Amino acid sequence: MTTDRTDAIAREIIRQHEAGEPFRNLEGDLAPRDMAEAYAAQFRLQEIHAETGRGALGGRKIALASKVQQALCGVDHPLAGGIFASEIHDSPATLDLAAYHGLGLEFELAVKLGADITPDDGPLDAAAARGRVASIHPAFEMIIDRGADYSALNGLTMAADNAWCAGIVLGPAIEGWRELDVDELSGALFWNDEPPATARVGDADPFGSLAWVASVLTGAGRALKAGEVIITGSVIRTRAPQAGDHVRYRIGETAEVELRIA
Repeated sequence: MTTDRTDAIAREIIRQHEAGEPFRNLEGDLAPRDMAEAYAAQFRLQEIHAETGRGALGGRKIALASKVQQALCGVDHPLAGGIFASEIHDSPATLDLAAYHGLGLEFELAVKLGADITPDDGPLDAAAARGRVASIHPAFEMIIDRGADYSALNGLTMAADNAWCAGIVLGPAIEGWRELDVDELSGALFWNDEPPATARVGDADPFGSLAWVASVLTGAGRALKAGEVIITGSVIRTRAPQAGDHVRYRIGETAEVELRIA
């Protein structure tokens, strides 16, 4: 529910972005008092963006799903955020580095919902969440950290700041995924000509992560809709790209998402 405080928090975060200010933890009267208030501020931020041209949401994200990402950020629990539909790009994609303030890339399994998840459903476990999925895809998430000091991050401010989401690049669907042990699939990151970095997809517990995002949103009285894209957490540490980089992320043997940085 929007209050004067959550509206003020959302507008201050938007102001900081528009002014090109570095990320900083909110303090004083604008510091979220708990996670419920942080998410209420995030929802208000999304509403303001929808009203001012960024558009409606087309999906959701989980941040800090894996232990490697929690260790990087010094936050010991996941965070949920929204993905604006205007910022969902098909692979292969080219992004202009200058359009982002502190761009980082994350390497994820995305799911596309085939059925709604509503507050009436109650809590879902990983198996029930998997049953709502129509397709799964490799994906990049673009995050905006605004030059954050990773040694002093506050999860409440990050949550209010839409968990830093700046969009995704979505790869092709993984064929025959229902017959696969998705957790045991390998993700391989190819960065220019470097040797590939690999990780187990299950390190981010993708269907458990989907269930967790659903619980946050339905607990706040909101629904996830069929067709929405949910990204389920990076299993490889966030990396900052440079102009000229060519990056690919493959899940399994064939499904690959591709990005060039201009």
